[in-house]
Amino acid sequence: MPKGGNMGEAKKSESTFHFFAVNLLEKLVEIFRGILTSNFLEFCIKWITRIGHLVIIVAAALGFLFALIFAIRTNSFIGFLYGIIWVLLIFVLQYTARKFLNAGETLIQNNPTQLASQAFLDCFGFLALIGGVVAFIIHIIQAIQGAGFEVFLMGLGMFVFLEFLALLAFNPKEVSIKIVKSNSAGQEALGIITFFIKAFMRLIPIFFGVLVVVWTIMLFIAFIGLFGSAPGNAWMRGNWYSIQILYAVLLPFIAYIIFVLLYLCIDVIKAILSVPDKLDKLAKK
Repeated sequence: MPKGGNMGEAKKSESTFHFFAVNLLEKLVEIFRGILTSNFLEFCIKWITRIGHLVIIVAAALGFLFALIFAIRTNSFIGFLYGIIWVLLIFVLQYTARKFLNAGETLIQNNPTQLASQAFLDCFGFLALIGGVVAFIIHIIQAIQGAGFEVFLMGLGMFVFLEFLALLAFNPKEVSIKIVKSNSAGQEALGIITFFIKAFMRLIPIFFGVLVVVWTIMLFIAFIGLFGSAPGNAWMRGNWYSIQILYAVLLPFIAYIIFVLLYLCIDVIKAILSVPDKLDKLAKK
């Protein structure tokens, strides 16, 4: 009996040996799944959003000081006027960001979708994990080789974005996706499409905070350039970075509008896909 049991165990190990790499990666995914949890997402959203709002105040002061020093160096009143407009505009847009940052989560929870299997989400989450690390390493190498600090920030942004996408893939409830036993091909396609739409919407608070911080850092670098021999070039770069900050602050409002319009199209497609089922029910009656 022991001998037969050993032979059975040997056959079992032989039958799965060619999957040793798959099993190893599966364990690795489970480790990251335990780290990238819903609680971790909520913690990050809370603090990154808070940091973003604090940095907006820093950006407002920095932008005004930027415009003031440029006006003094170039003896131009226009620069000072830009500074005043900048402060007023950024705080008005901050008001819209505050109102719409939490609205996206409500929309997501009110529009549930479904998938027939966890396989797509697991595979996509794994690929996003690996892709984020690879992208970050490549951009670090490029930055060291002389591509500049902006390339490093770009790699960092890609890393953060892809890792949070992986988190949402491992936690589909965060984007109101339910795994069901049966699903039509059309409904499965809609489930995949809506996953990406809702994932983007769920991460808007992360984008908001990270982008505000990144572009404010770039604005500070341009501000330092004001004291060099070419304040005009620094002014042009500062204007560009300031515009990016405004876009970042306006992002929650823009994303809300885009989400609603996209879901209008999705609801129309859902209604079309549900017609055959309704006709079958009517025929049975």
